[in-house]
Amino acid sequence: MFRAELSECKENSVDMSTFSEPVVQGFLEFLYTDKTTIIAEYAGEWLHISDMYQVDGLKMDAEREIGEKLTVEMAVEVFYAAHLYNAQLLKRTTARFIQK
Repeated sequence: MFRAELSECKENSVDMSTFSEPVVQGFLEFLYTDKTTIIAEYAGEWLHISDMYQVDGLKMDAEREIGEKLTVEMAVEVFYAAHLYNAQLLKRTTARFIQK
């Protein structure tokens, strides 16, 4: 997860202040237990944190969970986040949702 050239390795700390508290807590829970509760309200953050730290299991869970909870109000934002963080399953699911 952390390569030697990253600042996290050099400083021996990880700055996660760009993420909301529920997402950071869920991320840490997933690292220790391989499960967490995905809150669809934070869709972009789930995709960002799982992509940033290359936690593919969390990313797949987030894609599935968010895809099941899509609403009209969040569809465009989710599609953009899915594109930005290379979440192909969610991108396809959201595109189909928007087309309906």
